[in-house]
Amino acid sequence: MSEQNLSFSVSLFPYDRWGGLPAIAQAAKLAEQLGYDSLCFPDHVIMPIRPDIPPVSTVWYDNFVLASHLATITENIRFIFNVMVVPYRPPVQLAKMISTLDVVSGGRLTLGIGAGWLKGEFKTLGIPFEERGAMTDDYLRAMKALWTEQRPQYEGKYTQFSNIAFEPKCVQNPHVPLWIGGSGKGPLRRAVELGDGWTPMVGSLDELKRDAGIIRERLEEKGRDPSTYTFAFGVAFGELDSEIDRARSHAADSDQSRKKAPQSPDEIADRINSYREIGFTHINISFGWETPADYMKQAEWFAEKVMPQFKGSVSNKRITG
Repeated sequence: MSEQNLSFSVSLFPYDRWGGLPAIAQAAKLAEQLGYDSLCFPDHVIMPIRPDIPPVSTVWYDNFVLASHLATITENIRFIFNVMVVPYRPPVQLAKMISTLDVVSGGRLTLGIGAGWLKGEFKTLGIPFEERGAMTDDYLRAMKALWTEQRPQYEGKYTQFSNIAFEPKCVQNPHVPLWIGGSGKGPLRRAVELGDGWTPMVGSLDELKRDAGIIRERLEEKGRDPSTYTFAFGVAFGELDSEIDRARSHAADSDQSRKKAPQSPDEIADRINSYREIGFTHINISFGWETPADYMKQAEWFAEKVMPQFKGSVSNKRITG
């Protein structure tokens, strides 16, 4: 397996700890200065309240508006929606929001793709939970037609259109990269059929190696080059943060609890290398923090103590296909 460039992103979760947009903007600028490839944005519209379970976070910005704002104050850092819940938004409107943000950001958008999991949120939004997988497939195919065809046409179960013009197209060619989230039969099929990358939510090292191997084999069967495909996963480090731990629905190692998260630079680098050795090329880091100052201190520490161990392999290049 040929070694590919390694890139790093840092998550903005939880939003309710920032105290407003100025601190988020400051963190985005700092992450760019420190050499992070990307910022990660989790996705919810509302958060159902249950009396027996406290909400993880009640502040959820609209990611398209937030990323548009951050795009105007940064130059190079990418924006990864990890993961964007596809069925939550009508596909034609969603495709327009995505392509417009890609234009506004100068081609700096990557989409982690998810079918969703929070039943209460689906209920509030009036979307059938049981049909979320089929809707995700249908919406993705429809949006690809909108982004790539001069006069888009599509006839699916949930989406139909013809005789329309759709502009602007995405800056990136053929469209924004789509990293399919999740594990299991459905997500793995979706990753091969519709994805440009895979970002599993959880998995042991053996499970990730197995599933990544399945994806590579199926890509080759379809005549696609696995070396152009992105495999992304998450590494948590430092002390336990119970709120972040409960909310990690993306990029987490099920073999290692947060209590066993690596602490020293060498331990963290070893963990990252264990994923790199099985072909993962993008790492989303997370860590415990309480205030914006804590967050920035941790982001600086990782950039100074860990990222230099991968000097020469860290990539901050825009994805163009």
